Amino acid sequence: MKTALFCILLLLSGIISAQTIDNPPFKARSGNIYNITRIERTPENTRVYIHAIFRPHWWIMENGNTCLEDAATGKKYMLKSAEGIELKKEVYMPASGTMDYVLLFEPLPSEIQTIHFLNPTGSEGNIYDISLVPQKKKDYSPLAVIKGNWFKTDGSGSWEYGVYDSISILNNRIYTNENIRKKGKRIEMTLRDKQSHEEIALSFTPQKDGTCKIQQKGTEESVYSKERTPVTLVNAEDDFQQFFRQDSAYLQGYIDGYDPRLGFDTGLIFLSNELTREDYPTVIPIAPDGSFSCHFTINHPVESSVVLGNNWIPFYIEPGQTLTMYIDWEAVMARSRARDQYFPIRNTAYMGPSAPLSYLLKDFDNRITYRYADLTKAQKRLTPNQYKEHMKPIIAQWKQVADSVSQIYQPSLKAVHLIKNKVDLQAGSMFFDFLMSRDYYAKQDSANPALKVKEDDTYYSFLKDMPLNDVAVLANTNAGIFINRFEYMDLFRKAYAGPSFSPSDSIERTYPKKPLLTFLKEKGVKLNKEQEAIRVKQEKLAGSTIKVIMKELMDENKKMASLYEKEPKLIEEYTALYSPKKEVSQQDEDRIFIRMNQRHNFKKDSIIAQLYPLPNPLLWQIAKVRSLNFNLGNIKDSQVAHEYVDSIKQTLTEPFLVAEAERMLEKTHPADRTKSYQLPEGKATEIFRNIIKNHSGKVLFVDFWATTCGPCRAGIEATADLRKKYKNHPEFQFIYITSQKDSPEKAYKEYVEKNLKGEASYYVSETEFNYLRQLFQFNGIPHYELVEKDGSISKERLSSYNIRKYLDNHFEIKAE
Repeated sequence: MKTALFCILLLLSGIISAQTIDNPPFKARSGNIYNITRIERTPENTRVYIHAIFRPHWWIMENGNTCLEDAATGKKYMLKSAEGIELKKEVYMPASGTMDYVLLFEPLPSEIQTIHFLNPTGSEGNIYDISLVPQKKKDYSPLAVIKGNWFKTDGSGSWEYGVYDSISILNNRIYTNENIRKKGKRIEMTLRDKQSHEEIALSFTPQKDGTCKIQQKGTEESVYSKERTPVTLVNAEDDFQQFFRQDSAYLQGYIDGYDPRLGFDTGLIFLSNELTREDYPTVIPIAPDGSFSCHFTINHPVESSVVLGNNWIPFYIEPGQTLTMYIDWEAVMARSRARDQYFPIRNTAYMGPSAPLSYLLKDFDNRITYRYADLTKAQKRLTPNQYKEHMKPIIAQWKQVADSVSQIYQPSLKAVHLIKNKVDLQAGSMFFDFLMSRDYYAKQDSANPALKVKEDDTYYSFLKDMPLNDVAVLANTNAGIFINRFEYMDLFRKAYAGPSFSPSDSIERTYPKKPLLTFLKEKGVKLNKEQEAIRVKQEKLAGSTIKVIMKELMDENKKMASLYEKEPKLIEEYTALYSPKKEVSQQDEDRIFIRMNQRHNFKKDSIIAQLYPLPNPLLWQIAKVRSLNFNLGNIKDSQVAHEYVDSIKQTLTEPFLVAEAERMLEKTHPADRTKSYQLPEGKATEIFRNIIKNHSGKVLFVDFWATTCGPCRAGIEATADLRKKYKNHPEFQFIYITSQKDSPEKAYKEYVEKNLKGEASYYVSETEFNYLRQLFQFNGIPHYELVEKDGSISKERLSSYNIRKYLDNHFEIKAE
């Protein structure tokens, strides 16, 4: 009797006898591959029923280290076994893409009401604040009744109100929920503006058909729906009147389902100035309540994306505007689960003057796709002309879709303009992209007859249909890619054929005091009659500086070519001993460079004139401005740099391009020629200083890289001998920084062990790397920075491929 009583008391005080919770609610989760449909609590174990959703024929794995955690105490309850799936084994999904199984954990004490489902090695397997308390059939609290997004029912599809747990959105602003109460059939709310702190009052009257009458105090009551209906009403809008207009833009919004425990507290916008190739990625701080905001400066309307992890949520904004976004985290996870970049992120909502165009461009993108797998297949199987025929019906279909959408948006001339450009740029990019990688595939499959066929000039006839003279192409998200393909198209290789300077050009040359040929003769090298004549001439000119015709130098070099091949070691010795520091003045050297550049551009102008009906189209002008940053970096003399920019400006017809060219000149050749700059105070600088604090007093070559980046790895491996040579140098240090997002932990550890063992290698969070991107203004990697001993950032542009020369010039290695 005593034993039985003891057992009963034990059950009542400790382990619950039996309980079933169907579809337990939770607060947040990092992925939606693994869905908990039921939890059964018994004295023996806790049974968690999993409904897995994933791509058919892809594998999932329960690795055995999943646990349940008491949300109140942090105590963990470990996995014991599984039913319906084998632990620690790759299990492939059936054709249905779904699978059901049960995980058995240690039993939970009866007092536990909230748990976390945690998978320490799975980025998509964590579920937080799972309630074990039986739920009512329906939550009739005032907030639950009106919670969600509310759209106009007038055919515009306009998102007017958003009501969430602690904040609300309306009037293109974000408010905190101050008070909510039910008053008869109406629900009344008091909200406070997050910025101005002004209070406003709203009333909601839910209708039987699921709609709701909403009224802001002082305005008319209107009917709203939680479903955004197809757009049938479009406001009239003129086309772009003033496309270029530099101003700040403000982006804000709310991530529904966000929780700081998801592992990120920032997003990122990869912004670029497509006129100059300058990057300025912008960090989006995310508050614990899921709201976010940031501002940035743009020169013209842009189509860009909020980036959360590997998910890109598009938007469109114009200078001076505020845009508000609603992002459904469950929809973002569904996109991640699909492992398909073309999978749409649903439920995204926009508010603000550019909201209609944000919806339009996002939805239209999904209707004119051409998958990368299809492109790869075409590259390997089709000749260039066959590919053009292959693309004809696809492009015709895109244009048909564009025509039907344009009919709806006809009142908005701007919308129709953007639709047309999107189709044209998509088609042009596909024609350019087809040519890429074909040489690589040809080396892999040398017997493939299609890959042996090269494109001829007629392939580029598609350019006549491209909007090369339309500045509005810059609003398109793919504008930078298209312009890049255009300015470096293979057809321009002709521009580099033949000499890049005229034989009649003259340069100022200082002859060395000991001519090369005299040095070789003294070393016993036999000279022929022509070489001896050159030697005698150079002896007479030794030490003098005169103007020399390029043709004479070219002829002399031809006559000396055999010596360069036969006596490389002696020539290397001579160069080290007697080579003059400056045979050509810096001005002449720079002028030779710009004359070469101008001749190449002239040839390219001729090529474009044959392809496009209008001379000097705007996108070709933009290409010239885009090249200024690189070209001006190679011109040392300020006077020549000004002359070069003046020559470029004469070809520019858009005033804003002229202004950008002048700005690039000021950037590369400022009146104040300081060699370094100090970092601005702020969070990003604190992150960077914390990384380099253990290397103070040294010059630091900082390499931002990733295991997933081929050029990054190539650069690291190319400097292996340098790192060995300068290891433990008292004044210089290599530093390597990568992020947990871009370099998966296992791959990172393996790569560091093999290639960076013993180096200063830092593995930072995605948020920290986002801030470093913003601080040093880079979208792409590898990216390099040089930190001076005083902590300032050098303006010298170095990379893994020219750091060798810098080190040789600045740091002496003492012989052991």
